[in-house]
Amino acid sequence: MLGYVVQGFPFLLKYAEMISSPPSEISEQEISIPGFPTFRTKIFSASPNSPSVYLQHGMSARGIDDPRILTLATHLKNSGLQVFLPELPEVKELRIVSETVSNIRALFDHFAKKEKRPISFLSASFSAGMGMVALAGKKQQELLDSVLLVGTYSDFSQTLPFILSNYEQDPYAVHVLLYNYISKIRPELKNLEEFYYQSALDNGLHRTGSEEKAPGLFPKLGDQEKEFVSNVRSDASFRESLAGSILKILPKDFIKDNSPCNFLEEWKAPTALLHGFDDPVISPAESEALYEVLGRRSYMDSIFLKSRLITHGDHLPFYTQLGEIPKLAAVWGFFLKKTGI
Repeated sequence: MLGYVVQGFPFLLKYAEMISSPPSEISEQEISIPGFPTFRTKIFSASPNSPSVYLQHGMSARGIDDPRILTLATHLKNSGLQVFLPELPEVKELRIVSETVSNIRALFDHFAKKEKRPISFLSASFSAGMGMVALAGKKQQELLDSVLLVGTYSDFSQTLPFILSNYEQDPYAVHVLLYNYISKIRPELKNLEEFYYQSALDNGLHRTGSEEKAPGLFPKLGDQEKEFVSNVRSDASFRESLAGSILKILPKDFIKDNSPCNFLEEWKAPTALLHGFDDPVISPAESEALYEVLGRRSYMDSIFLKSRLITHGDHLPFYTQLGEIPKLAAVWGFFLKKTGI
């Protein structure tokens, strides 16, 4: 474990801006795979023969232009990795759909074929969980050096109610859910899909003041729509009932086909699981459940940390939890070591 701490510590120092992590030269290309959309992709090239990592962005309207994902990619590149950062159109559009699994799988296969060797995978939140499903096949496992999943989920049927129960802590995730499902559970409330989409963008793009869109849409809503919005904001039992309604209208086998807990049989790649102690979007119990299954296998290399230094994938200032730094360094060191650095 000490070796992992030593390897991961310089990576954390880059995040803390205590050691240099200079801006990287970035190339951009359009990746075309037969039968799939075109994927805009940023590539952070490292020295020849460097190990490679496929870095998948989460549900952000900024996509691969999000400063947070670009900072992470820069630190990974400056740690010795070549980074492939593709943009998933449906994820950028905040849509929760099964095609994300097949898109991630196709991109992973493309990058591994391009490199002619195994590569690693890093992602967070919904993209992390769907990535785990995508890479659980025997072919992908043979081409997977290592994985780091931050704030991932295990069972979508548990994730959805948890999100809705934590509206006060993180309204963004609730707005994304309602944008995806309001037209299916309450089709008569026709204006709420756009209202919740703009609400999610207000949060995700940090729009304030005159730039905010949702407050301007609210007065135009009908009485029933305004009542619905009010109930979501103030009534926990109402939100609980919405979770049940959404689960009932999901496509047949959606939960089964998109929950990592159902795809662990062939999993053998070294796996690091990192989760915020108080994550309000996805419970840390979900990463813990995955770790318990993987940890029971004598041949599995895995590590799990429930950290007070991160929220839902974002780092808090390191000085706030000094005792957490060595543990966090161990997780990043584990992942970096397993990539082949």
